[in-house]
Amino acid sequence: MTKAVREQLSNLTDTAVVPALWLYEVANVVELAVRKGRLPGEKALAFLESLADLPIAVENPSRAQVFVGARMLAGQYQLTAYDAAYLELAIRCKLPIASLGRALSRAAGTVGLNAVQA
Repeated sequence: MTKAVREQLSNLTDTAVVPALWLYEVANVVELAVRKGRLPGEKALAFLESLADLPIAVENPSRAQVFVGARMLAGQYQLTAYDAAYLELAIRCKLPIASLGRALSRAAGTVGLNAVQA
């Protein structure tokens, strides 16, 4: 999550919706930053704790949503299963998608969703 997206979420009255996968992705990025010496451990923990204050709903998908829906989208739009999870959720919830990925943003546009550069 970029600083700009975090700031936008801080000002939202609505809630962002993310797949459960997002939790692992954020934890992984933070851990890699700590390992590479880019972020001290105490700041990493403070950052992760600060996310709890943001209006973010974590959605746990069903097997069908992953094994059928996301897999189909991955194949159709040449996405990773991870990116397809975000696209499947955005389609199902009729929400715009925030992404740095070109392929995911392009797929979102193709299915008629707004793609916000994260």
